[in-house]
Amino acid sequence: MPDARPTADAPPADAPSDDPVLDNAPANGDESAVEMAARRHLGIRTWERPALYRETAEAATDTDVPFFAVLLLSGAIATLGLVLNSTAVVIGAMLVAPLLGPLLGLSLALTVGDGRLFVQTAAAIVLGAAGIVALAALLTLALPFQTVTDEIVSRTRPTTLDLGIAVFSGLAGAVVTASREARLSASIPGVAVAVALVPPLGVAGFGIAVGQWAYTRGALLLFGANLAGIVLSGMAMFFLIGMHRADVVKTAREWHDEGQATGVAALVSGAHGLDRLPGLATPLGRFVLVAAFMGAVAVPLTTSLGHYVREARVGAAVDALEATVEADGDAFVLDRELAYGDGAATLRLRVATSRWITDDREAALAADLEARAGEPVSLSFEQVLASSGDLAAFAEALPTAPPVRQASPAVPAPTPAPAALATIRGRLATALADLALPDSVRVVGGTLRVEDDEPPTLTVAYAARQRLPRQAEAVVARQAAQILGVDPARASARAVRLGPRALPDSAAAGTLAELLADYPRLRLTLAGDTAAVRAARARLVGRGAPAGQLALAPDTTAPRARLSLAPDTTRGS
Repeated sequence: MPDARPTADAPPADAPSDDPVLDNAPANGDESAVEMAARRHLGIRTWERPALYRETAEAATDTDVPFFAVLLLSGAIATLGLVLNSTAVVIGAMLVAPLLGPLLGLSLALTVGDGRLFVQTAAAIVLGAAGIVALAALLTLALPFQTVTDEIVSRTRPTTLDLGIAVFSGLAGAVVTASREARLSASIPGVAVAVALVPPLGVAGFGIAVGQWAYTRGALLLFGANLAGIVLSGMAMFFLIGMHRADVVKTAREWHDEGQATGVAALVSGAHGLDRLPGLATPLGRFVLVAAFMGAVAVPLTTSLGHYVREARVGAAVDALEATVEADGDAFVLDRELAYGDGAATLRLRVATSRWITDDREAALAADLEARAGEPVSLSFEQVLASSGDLAAFAEALPTAPPVRQASPAVPAPTPAPAALATIRGRLATALADLALPDSVRVVGGTLRVEDDEPPTLTVAYAARQRLPRQAEAVVARQAAQILGVDPARASARAVRLGPRALPDSAAAGTLAELLADYPRLRLTLAGDTAAVRAARARLVGRGAPAGQLALAPDTTAPRARLSLAPDTTRGS
């Protein structure tokens, strides 16, 4: 009777091999119900799994010169599409890029524990990505312009939503690859678009070329998120159909022995120790490896998503504020500037209005804005007086308002008679007294000057904490001129700075004396009982300043002057 004990040349069937991946691979006979259901719905039989490995591995390692040529061409197309802000061109680049094969090969390698296929596909992806970035940078430098377009900006701030897109894209690619149903092959172009790895690499190269490292970091983060999501979801699908089992592991070893890889994959396949890479021995270790990379990518993506949520919340609050401002029909928001700081935002609204927004109204709007935004918001208004409103209403209320004159470039406006000028000056004083302005803006006065036979020149003076925008000054002057029947082209507004100032010297005395003479509401206080103060007063009086608008105030401090505004006794009468 022959001896049934194993000999040295025939080890026991259950003896451990020198392949740790094969030793940890589950056998074919212990499939779960979920695995069997997944295979049944995808049309995969048990004996077809080795063939699926061969097909996927061959497509993933076909990385010779044509592969890289097409990949670089897709990168050039994507870069030009990004710079031209052409979505159609960018989509075309996605369709051309042959990256889907190596990506699914990387997922399969991590599922099977195939260290050799892992290195082959990873090398192709890394070299291809580096080549696209370099080519994109060179193309950007060669272009006559480097405009930052919406297509570029949209790929510099990825969020966890982009990671979700990558996960679903990887699942779709794995299903199309694993399914034995031919009808799904038509979905491969759509999967290639969803993967979208090439455009972020083009943005990274653009950022390097223009020195915008924030663009490069954001684009590479998006590339990493897409890579992690696609690989992890592809692994999950391959695990679900049993591609980690022993029969596939054995097929992988046989396939590598046959030397089917080409190009870069063939160059790296001869390296030693690829079948025993750390972390690839067990299915759990491989999942942990990919999940750790995905977690590292997800942290900054989550932070970026928080910024998007904040901007959406504050933006909705600003939209509500604009609707409130425009609700009464006497104001229209021209534009806005919204900036985000650490825990607070700053908003500037430029508003065309026929009724000035008072400080109290502005404070109430700011409080409502902060309540809606959920954070402090510094609100400021830049108001431009509209062509209708308080001034127009007041013009209609004037007892003998003259019709509006139309300036003619060919025929100069006639000079009003002295009696007419006196009437206009009287109307000007009344109009300025009742003029509606913001709380922080006060009317100083107005002047009408006539030189020789020229039409009168109108100047409206005001005092404010800061000068009004030029558009607002022009509108105020023009409407005042129209009310008074003066040529609007010869009207202007000027700001008068109130508050402390240096004692006027000989050069400044003339200008200040003229200002005091033109606007009787102005008061100049000269503080300090010194010879310099008395000399300054004498210079002002000598230049025509009304003595009644000058005051001396004995003071022990350094001599100084202060320009102020007397109460308006005509307002409200």
